[in-house]
Amino acid sequence: MTSKDILLRMKQLEAVKEDYEPLFADIAKFVNPRRELIKDSQRFDKKGQRRGKNVYDGTPNSALGIWRDGFQGFMVSESLRWFRAEMNTYWLNDIDEVRIFLAEYDEAMYAAFRKANFYSILPEWFGDAGSIGTAPLYIEEDIANGRTVHTPIHLREAFIAENRFGEVDVLFRKFMLTARQAVQKFKDKVSKTIQDNAKNHPEKLHEFIHAVFPNDDRQLNKLTSDGKKYKSVYMETKGVGQSNQTSEAITGSNISNDNDGIVQVSGYNIFPYAVWRFRKNSDEIYGYSPAADAIIEIFSLNQIGKSMLKAAHLSVSPALNVPEHMRGNVRIEPDGYNYFENDKDIISPVQSGINFPIGIDREERLQKLIEDKYRVEFFRAFIGSTREKTATEITRIHAEQALLLAPQTNRLTTEGLGKVFDIVSDIENRAGRLPEPPQILVDLAAGQQVSIDIRFTGPLAQAQRKLFKLQPIREGMAELGQASVFFPNIFDRVNEFKLSEEILDDSDFPQSIMNSDAEVKEIRDARAAALAQQQALQTAQSMADAVPKLSKKPEEGSPIEAIGAALGA
Repeated sequence: MTSKDILLRMKQLEAVKEDYEPLFADIAKFVNPRRELIKDSQRFDKKGQRRGKNVYDGTPNSALGIWRDGFQGFMVSESLRWFRAEMNTYWLNDIDEVRIFLAEYDEAMYAAFRKANFYSILPEWFGDAGSIGTAPLYIEEDIANGRTVHTPIHLREAFIAENRFGEVDVLFRKFMLTARQAVQKFKDKVSKTIQDNAKNHPEKLHEFIHAVFPNDDRQLNKLTSDGKKYKSVYMETKGVGQSNQTSEAITGSNISNDNDGIVQVSGYNIFPYAVWRFRKNSDEIYGYSPAADAIIEIFSLNQIGKSMLKAAHLSVSPALNVPEHMRGNVRIEPDGYNYFENDKDIISPVQSGINFPIGIDREERLQKLIEDKYRVEFFRAFIGSTREKTATEITRIHAEQALLLAPQTNRLTTEGLGKVFDIVSDIENRAGRLPEPPQILVDLAAGQQVSIDIRFTGPLAQAQRKLFKLQPIREGMAELGQASVFFPNIFDRVNEFKLSEEILDDSDFPQSIMNSDAEVKEIRDARAAALAQQQALQTAQSMADAVPKLSKKPEEGSPIEAIGAALGA
């Protein structure tokens, strides 16, 4: 793809996104003011300014904060064992050497996430998904420090397209780098202007485009970017970060050859952006958030908040009726004195007829509707008071509440965290930081599709599994226990070995402290041998006890004589 092709494609993607920008702007304005500069035209606006100046009720932002922190805490907390690897072919998970490999893989991936900046950027990423509805995350390798770097991309910078399966496979990013950053990243490939600015004006901003798209002319036998599944092109434009100057390269008028402005060409085997869309319509590209679903309530609540503020101000400082001859001589302040001769010259407030209860009731109703969109009650109930309830009741309540969040977690695990795992795993594998797979997986991979799936094991996922998987087991065992009064052998139907595996597996019990099949067999064989030996001794002792009762001496060489000799009789 040439420079002109990139600029043409950028214009096309900008046109698609343009229809969504008014909604994005409203949401950012009232729900997530940190992302208020959401339009492409605002990329040169001053940073660090006071945002949220038109917000008169903080409920939407507060609900977003609870949702964001709750989701991260219950799904992807650094202090939790929040995921576990398993093979996509189920029976492979029962093989001991595969289980050991998966446990080692888990530890390597946990180490990779801890060494990266992953956990520190999650609030920003979750906040974008919960407010704007589309949250791109770029993952790249920091070779010098042996880690991955995760960058939440402001949606103002990102322009996306889908393939025929509804998956994002094209992302063009228009972003700014300081001259110093540009030289660090692209060395002498940048223009002389940027190189000079890196020395004299290192903080001056310059615009770049990063285009990632499918490599339709892929040459599988090549190790270069031509052999990669996705092409990656970085392009320098001629515009700089000034509010009164647009990017000349965007017009394409200053391009003299096909590669003008291109500073880096490479490729990826895995799409390097995890584009999490909270919820989307099948005929649209960009996502929607709880804020988008509640936008009418948010507008209404903000207007009521503004009106209530005016009403409160008017109640505290009402308009006054003042006699004409007192004009300019009225002191309405603490300890103020107003002198008059006529008893009728009274300063009186204007009765506005404001009815606060009606406004408050309407305000509280809208606040509740917005909080419901963000499932605020779930997070409060999950960590709130559970007094006067049994442990079983608490577990069931939490599980039922967790079901309401299942639709919200689906895209997080598929488009979001699942993609992050694929990218990080690929980087860590190429860097040699993942364990070597056992030979059985190597052999199978040559003939069929074998891959590692991720099971999420945080408190939210556990609560959902406890209701769907463990609760039926508990109820079934309880029913069998009652029936065993009449049918003592009814538990013969239950396979204890499979039952224990099912319970431990669905409880996300650590694989590292589970005995393997061989270890279980060894324990059971040892137990059976000990029991057989004990039974043999008991039999021998019983026979020996019977010897003194015999009327004659045991015959020489008889079994009874041998038993007696063995027991010292």
